Amino acid sequence: MRATDTFENVIGKVHRMSQDHYDESIAIRDMEFGSFNNLTIADNEFEVLPSAQRLIANRLRIPQSYLSRCPEDLQSDNLNYWLEREQKNRETFFCRFAGSKLRGVFTQRYTAIDHMEILTKMLDYGFDPACEVHYSMDESLMILKLPEYNRIFRLTDEDKIVPGISIANSEVGLLALSIEAYFYRLICSNGMISKTAVESRFKHVSRRALDEFPQVLSDVVYQSQRSQGRFRISMQTPVDNPMSTIETFAKQFQLSQDETEIVRQAYYLEHGATMFHVINAFTRAAQTPTLDAMDSYKLERIGGQILSLVK
Repeated sequence: MRATDTFENVIGKVHRMSQDHYDESIAIRDMEFGSFNNLTIADNEFEVLPSAQRLIANRLRIPQSYLSRCPEDLQSDNLNYWLEREQKNRETFFCRFAGSKLRGVFTQRYTAIDHMEILTKMLDYGFDPACEVHYSMDESLMILKLPEYNRIFRLTDEDKIVPGISIANSEVGLLALSIEAYFYRLICSNGMISKTAVESRFKHVSRRALDEFPQVLSDVVYQSQRSQGRFRISMQTPVDNPMSTIETFAKQFQLSQDETEIVRQAYYLEHGATMFHVINAFTRAAQTPTLDAMDSYKLERIGGQILSLVK
């Protein structure tokens, strides 16, 4: 789901999505797989969501692609065998549920930071419930991008960019809590997420991110002002072969062939021979409707990382 709404309405959506969420520490001896999609815990059956499948496969060191191709009896044999071996390392898993669905499996080292906690911190910080939010949400990820129109700046008379804040979080291990600068280009609705000099990505192993939340937000806003000049420099930086440059960055950031092709096609929507046009190809590609929230986020961050190289 990618959309625009008020902050207040987004809070309501997240609240409704999380109403049946709960966590439990589960004894590994009480867990038994019927297949990769089905798990019994102490005589109660649970559907295993894709987010949990990825975590389970990584934890038990079984390639997920292999498990997905196996018949169900072979899936259960593999999973239960390695689950029994895992008991030599630990007695319990920290499990995250959505009703009768398993959505995440972690060791006890994992520290849960839920979306609602982050939204509450944002309200405490002073974000206006009526402010505009560009958001992407699915069962694995929440990405909020809040443009701050009072900080708008111009690249040309017609081309304006609105700075803001991007906050991304996953409750199921897909992404660390990330607080970064956001730039929204009005002329084409492109968004870009830019890394700043302050530490802004927090793994879910402590609550330091929430403790330092107000200071990190303030620092990101301050540091994002330094990126504004890079936009203008990128427009003045010639590129002899933009398509070759795009392909070089695609390899550097480990894009798949399909993702690279999406960026190539996006370049032709506003082609030109400057670094700005190369960056714009990645951020424009992030709008492709077939991409999920994580892939769009990745392309917007790549645009920001390329911008940070401009000097």
